[in-house]
Amino acid sequence: MRILVINPVGTDRWNESDRKIYEHFASEHTAIDVVCLEEGPESIENRIAETEVLPLIVKKALELHSKYDGIIVNCCLDPAVDVIRSAVETPAVGPCQASLALASVIGRKIGIVTVSKTAPPLFEELVLKYRMEERVVSIRGIDLSVPEIDANRARTMALLREEISNAIKDGADVIVLGCTGLAGFAEELQKFFSVPILDPVACAVKIMEDVVEMRGGCHE
Repeated sequence: MRILVINPVGTDRWNESDRKIYEHFASEHTAIDVVCLEEGPESIENRIAETEVLPLIVKKALELHSKYDGIIVNCCLDPAVDVIRSAVETPAVGPCQASLALASVIGRKIGIVTVSKTAPPLFEELVLKYRMEERVVSIRGIDLSVPEIDANRARTMALLREEISNAIKDGADVIVLGCTGLAGFAEELQKFFSVPILDPVACAVKIMEDVVEMRGGCHE
């Protein structure tokens, strides 16, 4: 099975680390390739950046889809996923939709903890789009941008723990980390909480593998 991961940013600084984290969660026989855009913002944390990258993501998917069994757009705002699904037969998955789907099986009330104080309103729109408004009870953002996540991991962990605690107080019994830049944090965070904490990369790759297997036939 071959999966294409599109980083919807105009830098390759995360390509190798993202490939490793996807491979960590993928099955043994799943091959992962990560590509970025030729141009675009460093991160997507507002509507302007998202709008800028939409046609670039679709262009990249159209160029490469025939070589792969599935496409994951590596951003929890799920940019251009719907357009890719309508343009090519290769299945496309967004980490947010995948995470919410699994969270709805695991728990009753979902909390989303993302990065940036500007991101929660964008997730409110996604929740309505996916018709999950009766399940999502909390959407919170830590006061960091995506490029700042790894600058001070201890600080990132502290901010995440604070907002996860607040989401649980809001009634959440399962937590979705709402940024693929937070991939790898869930396992460490889980030590501090009794409610399940879902990694968006793990959710995306596992659902993609299941979709491809149910469709039958894989690239060698």
